[in-house]
Amino acid sequence: MQPICIMKFGGNTLANKQKLLMAADLIKSRYTAGFIPVVVASANGNLTDVLLDHAFSITPTPDKRELDMLITTGERVSVALLSIALRAKGVPSVSLTGSQIGLITTCNHTGADILKLKGDRLLREIEAGNVPIVAGFQGIGENKEITTLKRGGSDVSAVFLASQLGAGHVEMIKDVDGVYSADPNKDVKAQKYEILDFDEMYKLALNGASVLHPDAVCLAKEKGVEIRIVHYQTGQTGTVIK
Repeated sequence: MQPICIMKFGGNTLANKQKLLMAADLIKSRYTAGFIPVVVASANGNLTDVLLDHAFSITPTPDKRELDMLITTGERVSVALLSIALRAKGVPSVSLTGSQIGLITTCNHTGADILKLKGDRLLREIEAGNVPIVAGFQGIGENKEITTLKRGGSDVSAVFLASQLGAGHVEMIKDVDGVYSADPNKDVKAQKYEILDFDEMYKLALNGASVLHPDAVCLAKEKGVEIRIVHYQTGQTGTVIK
């Protein structure tokens, strides 16, 4: 079988039509290069925050189950639009929710942890020739309820799927070209790291580097999954974490 390429797109890289089409082009480039892309997508732009604002404008204490039902729609928008864009470009694809792929989590609403991948839906779609476009940040609890992971959980979803599908690395598609020693927008002396080990990246993530979720770094270290920070415009790797 062709090598699987896990590609995770952050919300800022899907914020408008132009970026969605750019994302589809990047996925197609991996597809035509002989890889099997498995895509994990976040909610586009600030949609999750918009949905949360709606809920909290109604009540300061919205029910957590209903919050999960609400905010998981953000990723569904992204995956459906990405799949529509890919199909328009001649790439067979299918959008899938966390529950449809059998991503089983704990029952904690708005902060669940991944337990396992149940079933063979992803493999069946790959064998059928489709590029799976998976909604990140969400799954289904052991009690059959829709759940969300902690904020930034799409990173964790991508690393977990890489470990389950035997992919050697994850491409984290970002609107930055790598990991820096400081915020390059605020510090002209900030240096870009070409290579980082997991422990170094974990410390940076804990200290406010928003490029990766700390939990995703821990899981990548545990599972031995290399992480590549890829710029959404160029498709080039800026920093490798391994």
